[in-house]
Amino acid sequence: MPMPPETARQQQRIKILEERNALLWKEKNVGMETLEAATLLSTFDTSLNKLDDPRLLLEQILGRVQQLIAFEACAIYLVDEDSSFYPALCSPVEFLPQIEQKVAQRIEDRTFSWAIKRKKPVVSYFSSSRTTMILHVMTTISRTRGMFVRILNENWEGIADYALASLSLTLPASATALERYELYSNLRKLNLDLSLQMEEIEKSRKELALSRNFLEDQVQIRTRELLKANEEMKIEMTERMRAEEDLMSSEKMLKLALLGVGDGLWIWDVPSGKMDLSSLSLEILGCDAEMPPTEGSILLSGEHSSPHLPQWEELILEEDRLRLKEAIKKCLTGETENYRLEYRVHGKDGTIRWILDRGCVVARDEEGKPTRIAGTHSDITERKTIEVHIHHQATHDFLTGLPNRYLFSDRLAHALLLSRRRNTGVALFFVDIDDFKAINDRWGHDLGDQLLRGVADRISSSIREMDTVCRYGGDEFTIVFPDMIDREEVEGVVRRLMETFREPFIIENHSLHIHISVGIALSGLSTSGSDELLKQADIAMFKAKEKGKNTYVFAEDFEPTGSKKATSPKKVR
Repeated sequence: MPMPPETARQQQRIKILEERNALLWKEKNVGMETLEAATLLSTFDTSLNKLDDPRLLLEQILGRVQQLIAFEACAIYLVDEDSSFYPALCSPVEFLPQIEQKVAQRIEDRTFSWAIKRKKPVVSYFSSSRTTMILHVMTTISRTRGMFVRILNENWEGIADYALASLSLTLPASATALERYELYSNLRKLNLDLSLQMEEIEKSRKELALSRNFLEDQVQIRTRELLKANEEMKIEMTERMRAEEDLMSSEKMLKLALLGVGDGLWIWDVPSGKMDLSSLSLEILGCDAEMPPTEGSILLSGEHSSPHLPQWEELILEEDRLRLKEAIKKCLTGETENYRLEYRVHGKDGTIRWILDRGCVVARDEEGKPTRIAGTHSDITERKTIEVHIHHQATHDFLTGLPNRYLFSDRLAHALLLSRRRNTGVALFFVDIDDFKAINDRWGHDLGDQLLRGVADRISSSIREMDTVCRYGGDEFTIVFPDMIDREEVEGVVRRLMETFREPFIIENHSLHIHISVGIALSGLSTSGSDELLKQADIAMFKAKEKGKNTYVFAEDFEPTGSKKATSPKKVR
Protein backbone atom coordinates (compact mmCIF):
# COMPACT_ATOMS: atom_id res chain seq x y z
CA MET A 1 0.00 0.00 0.00
CA PRO A 2 1.55 3.33 -1.02
CA MET A 3 2.52 5.79 1.75
CA PRO A 4 0.20 8.79 2.07
CA PRO A 5 1.74 12.04 0.70
CA GLU A 6 1.50 13.79 4.06
CA THR A 7 3.40 10.98 5.81
CA ALA A 8 6.09 11.03 3.12
CA ARG A 9 6.54 14.76 3.54
CA GLN A 10 6.85 14.40 7.32
CA GLN A 11 9.49 11.68 6.98
CA GLN A 12 11.42 13.80 4.46
CA ARG A 13 11.32 16.76 6.83
CA ILE A 14 12.53 14.58 9.74
CA LYS A 15 15.43 13.36 7.62
CA ILE A 16 16.43 16.95 6.73
CA LEU A 17 16.29 17.99 10.40
CA GLU A 18 18.43 15.01 11.44
CA GLU A 19 21.06 15.93 8.81
CA ARG A 20 21.05 19.56 9.93
CA ASN A 21 21.36 18.54 13.57
CA ALA A 22 24.36 16.32 12.74
CA LEU A 23 25.99 19.20 10.84
CA LEU A 24 25.48 21.58 13.78
CA TRP A 25 27.02 19.08 16.21
CA LYS A 26 30.00 18.71 13.88
CA GLU A 27 30.45 22.51 13.70
CA LYS A 28 30.22 22.73 17.50
CA ASN A 29 32.91 20.07 17.98
CA VAL A 30 35.21 21.79 15.46
CA GLY A 31 34.70 25.12 17.23
CA MET A 32 35.45 23.61 20.67
CA GLU A 33 38.59 21.91 19.34
CA THR A 34 39.72 25.19 17.75
CA LEU A 35 39.09 27.12 20.97
CA GLU A 36 41.07 24.55 22.98
CA ALA A 37 43.92 24.72 20.44
CA ALA A 38 43.93 28.52 20.53
CA THR A 39 44.08 28.44 24.33
CA LEU A 40 47.07 26.11 24.22
CA LEU A 41 48.71 28.34 21.60
CA SER A 42 48.35 31.29 23.97
CA THR A 43 50.85 29.77 26.44
CA PHE A 44 54.61 29.99 26.04
CA ASP A 45 57.20 27.53 27.29
CA THR A 46 60.07 29.99 26.93
CA SER A 47 61.55 31.14 30.27
CA LEU A 48 60.97 34.88 29.84
CA ASN A 49 63.05 35.82 32.88
CA LYS A 50 66.16 34.32 31.23
CA LEU A 51 65.52 35.35 27.62
CA ASP A 52 68.06 37.88 26.27
CA ASP A 53 66.65 38.30 22.74
CA PRO A 54 62.93 38.60 21.93
CA ARG A 55 63.47 37.04 18.48
CA LEU A 56 62.98 33.51 19.85
CA LEU A 57 59.64 34.60 21.33
CA LEU A 58 58.59 36.23 18.04
CA GLU A 59 59.46 33.07 16.11
CA GLN A 60 57.26 31.06 18.48
CA ILE A 61 54.40 33.49 17.88
CA LEU A 62 54.68 33.13 14.08
CA GLY A 63 54.88 29.36 14.38
CA ARG A 64 51.72 29.18 16.48
CA VAL A 65 49.79 31.51 14.21
CA GLN A 66 50.81 29.26 11.29
CA GLN A 67 49.00 26.41 13.08
CA LEU A 68 45.81 28.48 13.05
CA ILE A 69 45.97 29.99 9.54
CA ALA A 70 48.32 29.01 6.73
CA PHE A 71 49.99 32.03 5.13
CA GLU A 72 52.24 32.90 2.22
CA ALA A 73 54.09 35.53 4.23
CA CYS A 74 53.79 36.88 7.75
CA ALA A 75 55.40 39.67 9.78
CA ILE A 76 55.28 41.12 13.28
CA TYR A 77 55.60 44.88 13.70
CA LEU A 78 56.56 46.19 17.15
CA VAL A 79 56.13 49.70 18.63
CA ASP A 80 59.33 51.76 18.94
CA GLU A 81 60.14 54.29 21.70
CA ASP A 82 58.74 57.11 19.50
CA SER A 83 55.42 55.19 19.11
CA SER A 84 56.20 54.25 15.48
CA PHE A 85 55.91 50.71 14.10
CA TYR A 86 58.92 48.79 12.76
CA PRO A 87 59.19 45.25 11.33
CA ALA A 88 60.74 43.05 14.03
CA LEU A 89 60.41 39.69 12.22
CA CYS A 90 59.30 38.52 8.77
CA SER A 91 58.85 35.00 7.44
CA PRO A 92 59.95 34.35 4.77
CA VAL A 93 62.39 37.27 5.01
CA GLU A 94 62.41 37.88 1.23
CA PHE A 95 58.77 39.05 1.46
CA LEU A 96 59.72 41.97 3.76
CA PRO A 97 59.88 44.66 0.97
CA GLN A 98 56.46 43.59 -0.34
CA ILE A 99 54.92 43.57 3.14
CA GLU A 100 56.40 46.99 4.01
CA GLN A 101 54.94 48.43 0.79
CA LYS A 102 51.46 47.08 1.54
CA VAL A 103 51.64 48.15 5.19
CA ALA A 104 52.57 51.68 4.09
CA GLN A 105 49.46 51.76 1.90
CA ARG A 106 47.26 50.67 4.80
CA ILE A 107 48.81 53.25 7.09
CA GLU A 108 48.06 55.93 4.49
CA ASP A 109 44.37 54.95 4.14
CA ARG A 110 43.93 54.61 7.94
CA THR A 111 43.21 50.87 7.83
CA PHE A 112 46.21 50.35 10.13
CA SER A 113 44.77 52.85 12.63
CA TRP A 114 41.36 51.21 12.42
CA ALA A 115 42.90 47.81 13.21
CA ILE A 116 44.51 49.30 16.34
CA LYS A 117 41.21 50.74 17.58
CA ARG A 118 39.11 47.69 16.62
CA LYS A 119 41.35 45.14 18.40
CA LYS A 120 39.97 42.41 16.15
CA PRO A 121 41.12 40.92 12.82
CA VAL A 122 40.84 43.38 9.92
CA VAL A 123 40.87 41.82 6.43
CA SER A 124 42.05 43.96 3.49
CA TYR A 125 42.11 42.96 -0.21
CA PHE A 126 44.61 44.30 -2.79
CA SER A 127 42.93 44.10 -6.19
CA SER A 128 46.15 45.04 -8.04
CA SER A 129 48.08 42.01 -6.77
CA ARG A 130 45.05 39.77 -6.02
CA THR A 131 46.31 39.27 -2.49
CA THR A 132 44.63 39.47 0.90
CA MET A 133 46.14 41.01 4.06
CA ILE A 134 45.03 40.28 7.61
CA LEU A 135 45.89 42.84 10.31
CA HIS A 136 45.51 42.16 14.03
CA VAL A 137 46.79 44.45 16.78
CA MET A 138 48.92 42.96 19.57
CA THR A 139 47.82 44.86 22.67
CA THR A 140 47.86 44.54 26.45
CA ILE A 141 45.97 46.37 29.17
CA SER A 142 48.70 49.02 29.39
CA ARG A 143 49.36 49.82 25.74
CA THR A 144 49.71 48.65 22.13
CA ARG A 145 52.74 46.38 21.66
CA GLY A 146 52.68 45.66 17.94
CA MET A 147 50.76 44.53 14.86
CA PHE A 148 50.49 41.09 13.25
CA VAL A 149 50.48 41.21 9.41
CA ARG A 150 49.63 38.22 7.21
CA ILE A 151 49.67 37.93 3.38
CA LEU A 152 47.91 35.12 1.50
CA ASN A 153 47.09 34.51 -2.17
CA GLU A 154 43.46 33.54 -1.59
CA ASN A 155 40.15 35.19 -0.95
CA TRP A 156 39.64 35.97 2.73
CA GLU A 157 36.17 34.43 2.57
CA GLY A 158 37.93 31.06 2.45
CA ILE A 159 39.25 31.60 5.97
CA ALA A 160 37.17 30.03 8.72
CA ASP A 161 35.59 32.46 11.18
CA TYR A 162 36.84 30.43 14.13
CA ALA A 163 40.41 30.76 12.80
CA LEU A 164 40.12 34.56 12.83
CA ALA A 165 38.55 34.44 16.29
CA SER A 166 41.42 32.29 17.50
CA LEU A 167 43.84 35.06 16.54
CA SER A 168 42.09 37.29 19.07
CA LEU A 169 43.04 34.79 21.79
CA THR A 170 46.58 34.02 20.69
CA LEU A 171 47.87 37.51 19.80
CA PRO A 172 46.87 39.37 23.03
CA ALA A 173 48.59 36.59 24.98
CA SER A 174 51.62 37.04 22.72
CA ALA A 175 51.61 40.78 23.44
CA THR A 176 51.48 40.02 27.16
CA ALA A 177 54.46 37.69 26.77
CA LEU A 178 56.40 40.47 25.00
CA GLU A 179 55.51 42.87 27.82
CA ARG A 180 56.68 40.34 30.41
CA TYR A 181 59.94 39.88 28.50
CA GLU A 182 60.52 43.65 28.58
CA LEU A 183 59.72 43.75 32.32
CA TYR A 184 62.11 40.89 33.11
CA SER A 185 64.82 42.52 31.00
CA ASN A 186 64.47 45.79 32.91
CA LEU A 187 64.46 43.93 36.23
CA ARG A 188 67.71 42.16 35.35
CA LYS A 189 69.36 45.49 34.56
CA LEU A 190 68.03 47.00 37.80
CA ASN A 191 69.24 44.03 39.86
CA LEU A 192 72.70 44.36 38.32
CA ASP A 193 72.85 48.07 39.21
CA LEU A 194 71.65 47.36 42.75
CA SER A 195 74.28 44.63 43.19
CA LEU A 196 77.05 47.02 42.18
CA GLN A 197 75.76 49.68 44.57
CA MET A 198 75.52 47.18 47.43
CA GLU A 199 79.13 46.15 46.81
CA GLU A 200 80.22 49.80 47.05
CA ILE A 201 78.23 50.30 50.26
CA GLU A 202 79.71 47.17 51.82
CA LYS A 203 83.20 48.32 50.89
CA SER A 204 82.60 51.73 52.50
CA ARG A 205 81.16 50.10 55.61
CA LYS A 206 84.25 47.92 56.08
CA GLU A 207 86.57 50.90 55.65
CA LEU A 208 84.58 52.89 58.21
CA ALA A 209 84.66 49.95 60.65
CA LEU A 210 88.44 49.70 60.32
CA SER A 211 88.83 53.42 61.00
CA ARG A 212 86.53 53.26 64.01
CA ASN A 213 88.39 50.27 65.46
CA PHE A 214 91.69 52.08 65.05
CA LEU A 215 90.37 55.16 66.86
CA GLU A 216 88.93 53.03 69.65
CA ASP A 217 92.29 51.32 70.13
CA GLN A 218 94.04 54.67 70.38
CA VAL A 219 91.53 55.94 72.93
CA GLN A 220 91.91 52.80 75.04
CA ILE A 221 95.71 53.19 75.11
CA ARG A 222 95.39 56.81 76.21
CA THR A 223 92.83 55.88 78.86
CA ARG A 224 95.10 53.26 80.42
CA GLU A 225 97.95 55.77 80.66
CA LEU A 226 95.69 58.32 82.38
CA LEU A 227 94.34 55.73 84.83
CA LYS A 228 97.87 55.03 86.06
CA ALA A 229 98.77 58.72 86.53
CA ASN A 230 95.67 60.17 88.18
CA GLU A 231 93.65 59.76 91.34
CA GLU A 232 90.07 58.44 91.46
CA MET A 233 88.58 61.86 90.87
CA LYS A 234 90.86 62.49 87.94
CA ILE A 235 90.08 59.01 86.64
CA GLU A 236 86.33 59.81 86.66
CA MET A 237 86.93 63.12 84.89
CA THR A 238 89.20 61.39 82.38
CA GLU A 239 86.51 58.82 81.60
CA ARG A 240 84.05 61.61 80.85
CA MET A 241 86.60 63.31 78.65
CA ARG A 242 87.28 60.03 76.88
CA ALA A 243 83.59 59.55 76.21
CA GLU A 244 83.31 63.07 74.81
CA GLU A 245 86.40 62.63 72.68
CA ASP A 246 85.08 59.31 71.41
CA LEU A 247 81.80 60.93 70.42
CA MET A 248 83.55 63.91 68.83
CA SER A 249 85.86 61.61 66.88
CA SER A 250 82.92 59.57 65.62
CA GLU A 251 81.08 62.74 64.65
CA LYS A 252 84.14 64.04 62.80
CA MET A 253 84.49 60.78 60.90
CA LEU A 254 80.80 60.85 60.06
CA LYS A 255 81.08 64.46 58.89
CA LEU A 256 84.02 63.55 56.67
CA ALA A 257 82.11 60.58 55.23
CA LEU A 258 78.99 62.66 54.62
CA LEU A 259 81.06 65.45 53.10
CA GLY A 260 82.35 62.94 50.58
CA VAL A 261 78.83 62.00 49.44
CA GLY A 262 77.47 65.57 49.57
CA ASP A 263 75.17 65.19 52.61
CA GLY A 264 74.87 67.60 55.52
CA LEU A 265 74.95 66.46 59.16
CA TRP A 266 72.80 67.58 62.09
CA ILE A 267 72.89 66.51 65.75
CA TRP A 268 70.17 67.26 68.28
CA ASP A 269 70.84 67.07 72.03
CA VAL A 270 67.35 66.26 73.30
CA PRO A 271 67.66 67.30 77.00
CA SER A 272 69.06 70.76 76.21
CA GLY A 273 67.14 71.23 72.97
CA LYS A 274 70.38 72.29 71.24
CA MET A 275 70.62 71.39 67.56
CA ASP A 276 73.94 71.66 65.71
CA LEU A 277 73.92 71.75 61.89
CA SER A 278 77.05 71.32 59.76
CA SER A 279 78.03 74.02 57.27
CA LEU A 280 77.06 71.73 54.39
CA SER A 281 73.67 71.09 55.99
CA LEU A 282 73.10 74.85 56.31
CA GLU A 283 74.11 75.31 52.69
CA ILE A 284 71.69 72.60 51.54
CA LEU A 285 68.85 74.18 53.55
CA GLY A 286 69.72 77.65 52.24
CA CYS A 287 70.58 79.16 55.66
CA ASP A 288 73.35 81.56 56.62
CA ALA A 289 76.67 79.72 56.93
CA GLU A 290 77.45 81.34 60.31
CA MET A 291 74.11 80.52 61.93
CA PRO A 292 74.69 79.53 65.61
CA PRO A 293 73.40 76.23 67.04
CA THR A 294 69.62 76.19 67.50
CA GLU A 295 68.33 76.62 71.06
CA GLY A 296 64.80 75.17 71.08
CA SER A 297 62.65 74.29 68.09
CA ILE A 298 59.00 74.23 67.07
CA LEU A 299 59.61 70.72 65.76
CA LEU A 300 60.43 69.43 69.25
CA SER A 301 57.60 68.14 71.37
CA GLY A 302 56.70 68.00 75.05
CA GLU A 303 59.01 69.65 77.57
CA HIS A 304 61.56 70.53 74.89
CA SER A 305 59.22 72.63 72.74
CA SER A 306 59.77 76.34 72.28
CA PRO A 307 57.81 79.16 70.58
CA HIS A 308 61.03 80.20 68.85
CA LEU A 309 61.24 79.19 65.19
CA PRO A 310 64.87 78.81 63.97
CA GLN A 311 65.90 80.13 60.60
CA TRP A 312 66.20 76.73 58.94
CA GLU A 313 62.71 75.66 60.07
CA GLU A 314 61.20 78.88 58.69
CA LEU A 315 62.27 77.78 55.22
CA ILE A 316 60.23 74.54 55.37
CA LEU A 317 56.77 74.71 53.80
CA GLU A 318 54.12 74.69 56.52
CA GLU A 319 52.35 71.49 55.42
CA ASP A 320 55.71 69.67 55.23
CA ARG A 321 56.78 71.09 58.61
CA LEU A 322 53.86 69.31 60.27
CA ARG A 323 54.88 65.98 58.71
CA LEU A 324 58.47 66.45 59.90
CA LYS A 325 57.27 67.24 63.41
CA GLU A 326 55.21 64.03 63.45
CA ALA A 327 58.21 61.95 62.28
CA ILE A 328 60.49 63.36 65.00
CA LYS A 329 57.77 62.85 67.61
CA LYS A 330 57.64 59.13 66.78
CA CYS A 331 61.40 58.92 67.39
CA LEU A 332 61.08 60.64 70.77
CA THR A 333 58.25 58.38 71.93
CA GLY A 334 60.10 55.24 70.84
CA GLU A 335 57.53 54.33 68.20
CA THR A 336 60.33 54.30 65.62
CA GLU A 337 64.13 54.22 65.86
CA ASN A 338 64.63 56.33 62.75
CA TYR A 339 62.78 58.21 60.06
CA ARG A 340 63.21 59.18 56.41
CA LEU A 341 61.23 62.12 55.05
CA GLU A 342 61.20 64.26 51.91
CA TYR A 343 60.06 67.87 52.28
CA ARG A 344 60.27 71.23 50.50
CA VAL A 345 62.09 74.43 51.49
CA HIS A 346 62.15 77.96 50.10
CA GLY A 347 65.48 78.57 48.34
CA LYS A 348 67.34 81.88 48.51
CA ASP A 349 66.51 82.48 44.84
CA GLY A 350 62.79 82.09 45.52
CA THR A 351 62.54 78.58 44.08
CA ILE A 352 61.29 75.47 45.87
CA ARG A 353 63.97 72.89 46.71
CA TRP A 354 63.47 69.28 47.82
CA ILE A 355 65.33 67.92 50.87
CA LEU A 356 65.72 64.31 52.01
CA ASP A 357 65.94 64.33 55.83
CA ARG A 358 67.08 61.14 57.61
CA GLY A 359 67.39 60.85 61.38
CA CYS A 360 67.78 58.19 64.06
CA VAL A 361 68.22 57.89 67.82
CA VAL A 362 71.95 57.47 68.58
CA ALA A 363 71.95 57.71 72.40
CA ARG A 364 69.58 56.98 75.29
CA ASP A 365 69.71 57.53 79.06
CA GLU A 366 69.43 54.88 81.75
CA GLU A 367 65.63 54.94 81.49
CA GLY A 368 65.78 54.34 77.74
CA LYS A 369 64.69 57.85 76.78
CA PRO A 370 66.38 59.37 73.71
CA THR A 371 69.15 61.82 74.61
CA ARG A 372 70.62 62.41 71.18
CA ILE A 373 69.25 62.18 67.64
CA ALA A 374 71.50 62.55 64.58
CA GLY A 375 70.71 62.73 60.91
CA THR A 376 71.58 64.00 57.46
CA HIS A 377 70.24 66.45 54.89
CA SER A 378 70.43 65.64 51.16
CA ASP A 379 69.49 67.94 48.28
CA ILE A 380 67.24 65.84 45.99
CA THR A 381 65.88 68.75 43.93
CA GLU A 382 67.46 67.50 40.71
CA ARG A 383 66.01 64.02 41.18
CA LYS A 384 62.55 65.42 41.87
CA THR A 385 62.80 67.70 38.82
CA ILE A 386 63.69 64.71 36.64
CA GLU A 387 60.75 62.73 38.04
CA VAL A 388 58.35 65.59 37.25
CA HIS A 389 59.86 65.97 33.77
CA ILE A 390 59.54 62.25 33.05
CA HIS A 391 55.91 62.25 34.19
CA HIS A 392 55.16 65.28 31.99
CA GLN A 393 56.80 63.63 28.97
CA ALA A 394 54.74 60.48 29.50
CA THR A 395 51.43 62.36 29.62
CA HIS A 396 51.94 65.29 27.22
CA ASP A 397 52.58 65.76 23.51
CA PHE A 398 56.19 66.83 22.84
CA LEU A 399 55.28 69.18 19.96
CA THR A 400 52.37 71.19 21.38
CA GLY A 401 52.75 70.58 25.10
CA LEU A 402 49.11 69.49 25.27
CA PRO A 403 47.98 66.33 27.10
CA ASN A 404 48.42 63.23 24.93
CA ARG A 405 45.88 60.48 24.25
CA TYR A 406 46.79 58.57 27.43
CA LEU A 407 46.10 61.58 29.68
CA PHE A 408 43.06 62.37 27.50
CA SER A 409 41.56 58.95 28.24
CA ASP A 410 41.99 59.54 31.98
CA ARG A 411 40.48 63.06 31.81
CA LEU A 412 37.49 61.86 29.74
CA ALA A 413 36.78 58.93 32.06
CA HIS A 414 37.02 61.26 35.09
CA ALA A 415 34.67 63.80 33.47
CA LEU A 416 32.09 61.09 32.72
CA LEU A 417 32.29 59.83 36.31
CA LEU A 418 31.72 63.34 37.73
CA SER A 419 28.87 63.97 35.27
CA ARG A 420 27.01 60.92 36.59
CA ARG A 421 27.44 62.11 40.18
CA ARG A 422 26.35 65.68 39.37
CA ASN A 423 23.63 64.66 36.90
CA THR A 424 25.20 66.82 34.17
CA GLY A 425 26.56 66.06 30.71
CA VAL A 426 29.91 65.85 28.94
CA ALA A 427 30.57 67.12 25.41
CA LEU A 428 33.44 65.66 23.41
CA PHE A 429 34.79 67.52 20.35
CA PHE A 430 36.88 65.62 17.77
CA VAL A 431 38.69 68.35 15.77
CA ASP A 432 40.55 67.74 12.49
CA ILE A 433 42.44 70.40 10.49
CA ASP A 434 41.08 70.56 6.93
CA ASP A 435 43.61 69.89 4.14
CA PHE A 436 46.55 69.77 6.54
CA LYS A 437 48.41 67.24 4.37
CA ALA A 438 48.40 69.69 1.47
CA ILE A 439 50.03 72.32 3.71
CA ASN A 440 52.72 69.85 4.75
CA ASP A 441 53.38 68.81 1.17
CA ARG A 442 53.63 72.41 -0.02
CA TRP A 443 55.45 74.19 2.82
CA GLY A 444 57.24 71.35 4.60
CA HIS A 445 56.92 69.65 7.98
CA ASP A 446 58.71 72.43 9.91
CA LEU A 447 56.02 74.93 8.97
CA GLY A 448 53.40 72.25 9.61
CA ASP A 449 54.74 71.76 13.14
CA GLN A 450 54.57 75.52 13.77
CA LEU A 451 51.00 75.52 12.50
CA LEU A 452 50.06 72.66 14.84
CA ARG A 453 51.46 74.62 17.80
CA GLY A 454 49.50 77.67 16.68
CA VAL A 455 46.28 75.67 16.36
CA ALA A 456 46.86 74.19 19.83
CA ASP A 457 47.35 77.68 21.32
CA ARG A 458 44.26 79.04 19.57
CA ILE A 459 42.06 76.17 20.77
CA SER A 460 43.44 76.41 24.32
CA SER A 461 42.71 80.14 24.49
CA SER A 462 39.07 79.63 23.50
CA ILE A 463 38.04 77.12 26.18
CA ARG A 464 37.40 77.24 29.91
CA GLU A 465 40.04 76.45 32.51
CA MET A 466 38.07 73.36 33.54
CA ASP A 467 38.03 71.99 29.96
CA THR A 468 40.77 69.75 28.54
CA VAL A 469 42.23 69.98 25.02
CA CYS A 470 44.50 67.13 23.84
CA ARG A 471 46.48 66.37 20.74
CA TYR A 472 45.09 62.98 19.82
CA GLY A 473 47.53 62.37 16.96
CA GLY A 474 48.70 63.95 13.68
CA ASP A 475 46.39 66.88 12.95
CA GLU A 476 43.63 65.65 15.29
CA PHE A 477 42.66 67.28 18.57
CA THR A 478 40.07 66.30 21.17
CA ILE A 479 38.38 68.62 23.67
CA VAL A 480 36.53 67.46 26.80
CA PHE A 481 33.84 69.85 28.10
CA PRO A 482 32.49 68.72 31.52
CA ASP A 483 29.28 70.02 33.12
CA MET A 484 27.50 70.74 29.83
CA ILE A 485 23.73 71.06 30.34
CA ASP A 486 22.15 71.03 26.87
CA ARG A 487 22.86 71.05 23.14
CA GLU A 488 22.25 74.79 22.75
CA GLU A 489 25.12 75.54 25.12
CA VAL A 490 27.40 73.18 23.18
CA GLU A 491 26.49 74.81 19.86
CA GLY A 492 27.50 78.17 21.28
CA VAL A 493 30.87 76.76 22.29
CA VAL A 494 31.61 75.19 18.88
CA ARG A 495 30.62 78.38 17.04
CA ARG A 496 33.01 80.41 19.18
CA LEU A 497 35.73 77.84 18.54
CA MET A 498 35.30 77.98 14.74
CA GLU A 499 35.15 81.78 14.89
CA THR A 500 38.71 81.86 16.25
CA PHE A 501 39.93 80.31 12.98
CA ARG A 502 38.64 83.16 10.81
CA GLU A 503 41.90 85.03 11.35
CA PRO A 504 44.84 83.64 9.31
CA PHE A 505 48.01 82.16 10.84
CA ILE A 506 51.16 84.16 10.03
CA ILE A 507 54.07 81.69 9.86
CA GLU A 508 57.41 82.44 8.17
CA ASN A 509 55.85 85.38 6.31
CA HIS A 510 53.08 83.12 4.99
CA SER A 511 49.43 83.93 5.66
CA LEU A 512 47.60 80.62 6.10
CA HIS A 513 43.80 80.44 6.28
CA ILE A 514 42.93 77.30 8.19
CA HIS A 515 39.55 75.63 8.69
CA ILE A 516 38.55 72.79 10.94
CA SER A 517 35.94 70.03 10.91
CA VAL A 518 34.43 69.16 14.26
CA GLY A 519 32.57 66.02 15.33
CA ILE A 520 30.56 66.37 18.55
CA ALA A 521 29.36 63.59 20.84
CA LEU A 522 27.23 64.20 23.93
CA SER A 523 27.15 61.82 26.87
CA GLY A 524 23.80 60.27 27.66
CA LEU A 525 21.94 57.04 28.26
CA SER A 526 23.03 55.72 24.85
CA THR A 527 26.71 56.21 25.65
CA SER A 528 28.24 53.21 27.43
CA GLY A 529 31.60 54.78 28.18
CA SER A 530 34.54 56.90 27.05
CA ASP A 531 35.46 54.60 24.14
CA GLU A 532 31.93 54.73 22.73
CA LEU A 533 31.79 58.52 23.13
CA LEU A 534 35.14 58.91 21.34
CA LYS A 535 33.97 56.64 18.51
CA GLN A 536 30.80 58.71 18.05
CA ALA A 537 32.77 61.98 17.93
CA ASP A 538 35.28 60.49 15.47
CA ILE A 539 32.55 59.33 13.06
CA ALA A 540 30.75 62.67 13.41
CA MET A 541 33.96 64.44 12.37
CA PHE A 542 34.04 62.41 9.15
CA LYS A 543 30.41 63.35 8.54
CA ALA A 544 31.51 66.99 8.81
CA LYS A 545 34.22 66.29 6.22
CA GLU A 546 31.61 64.81 3.89
CA LYS A 547 29.45 67.92 4.24
CA GLY A 548 32.23 70.02 2.75
CA LYS A 549 34.52 70.62 5.73
CA ASN A 550 34.75 73.83 7.80
CA THR A 551 31.66 72.78 9.75
CA TYR A 552 30.51 70.68 12.69
CA VAL A 553 28.22 67.69 13.06
CA PHE A 554 26.53 66.20 16.14
CA ALA A 555 26.74 62.42 16.42
CA GLU A 556 23.13 62.26 17.57
CA ASP A 557 21.96 63.69 14.20
CA PHE A 558 22.77 60.52 12.25
CA GLU A 559 22.95 56.74 12.66
CA PRO A 560 26.68 55.88 12.97
CA THR A 561 27.90 52.84 11.06
CA GLY A 562 30.98 50.75 11.75
CA SER A 563 31.95 50.36 8.08
CA LYS A 564 32.34 54.09 7.49
CA LYS A 565 35.25 54.31 9.90
CA ALA A 566 37.32 51.82 7.94
CA THR A 567 36.94 53.65 4.63
CA SER A 568 36.98 57.31 5.70
CA PRO A 569 40.11 59.08 4.45
CA LYS A 570 42.44 60.59 7.07
CA LYS A 571 45.78 62.34 6.94
CA VAL A 572 48.80 60.73 8.65
CA ARG A 573 51.86 62.65 9.75
